[in-house]
Amino acid sequence: MRAILPWIVAYAAILLVWALIIVRRPGPTLWKGTSLVVLNVATVLISAIAVGFTPAFISFAIALIVVAIVVRGRWLLVGITAPDSTAVLERCFNQTRASSTRTADAYAMNCGDGEMTVTIRPTMGRLVNVSFVGGTGSKKARLVRNLFCKQFHSSFPTPRFRV
Repeated sequence: MRAILPWIVAYAAILLVWALIIVRRPGPTLWKGTSLVVLNVATVLISAIAVGFTPAFISFAIALIVVAIVVRGRWLLVGITAPDSTAVLERCFNQTRASSTRTADAYAMNCGDGEMTVTIRPTMGRLVNVSFVGGTGSKKARLVRNLFCKQFHSSFPTPRFRV
């Protein structure tokens, strides 16, 4: 257990610093679950090389992999309210000329043969859960999804180079 403890502390420290960066941003941030998947897989691989396959490592690795599987398809908006994020989504529909119908907290968008459903649910405070379901083969659905993502900061810091 002692060999894996520094890796657990390092993982928790990375998550804490990452959360502080996201919370302190002036604008809203889109956190995609796939970014946590990348962190968890990297942590498992690096710690496997450093520690080896001890029982403590295997428990830690299983926990990280289960968390990665659970959150891989989830999106969380940080620093914005549900009505504001709904307004952004509606603006994306208008810009792409996508027809959609609203039912409670979800939108249904026609995508040729199929349909994409977008659900926006407030969680707590200024956190909003967003999910896009369906429309996998549709260019219009991909366009709406990408345009929606571009309206927010990414959870990963992006380097900016000015000339």
